[in-house]
Amino acid sequence: MIEVLVAAILLALVLAGMSSVFITGRRSLLHSRSRSAGGELGRYFLDPLQADVNQATWGSNCLTAGTGCPGALQVPPITYTPAYSTADVSAWVGNSHLKKVKVTITWNEPPPTP
Repeated sequence: MIEVLVAAILLALVLAGMSSVFITGRRSLLHSRSRSAGGELGRYFLDPLQADVNQATWGSNCLTAGTGCPGALQVPPITYTPAYSTADVSAWVGNSHLKKVKVTITWNEPPPTP
């Protein structure tokens, strides 16, 4: 009887440890998927800027006016939110009209479901 009880306790401890490994692996997988989706959505947020942002419209485009650039995108259950920033790169390339646009994407990661 005692041997069965000891075996059951050992089995419970092993299963508890294994479930922790699986939960951590699932959380890592979900984070990796969210990160990959955020990288792909960066293209979605940058593509409209190619048509709208140029030297002729620099004072009135969505980046300088602050309106009209693609906003948050919901991919259930995650919301991806872009933040745009510009930098002058004329010192690097010798052209006084060049700007660099950077998009930083943030998202809310839902907790993994058991």
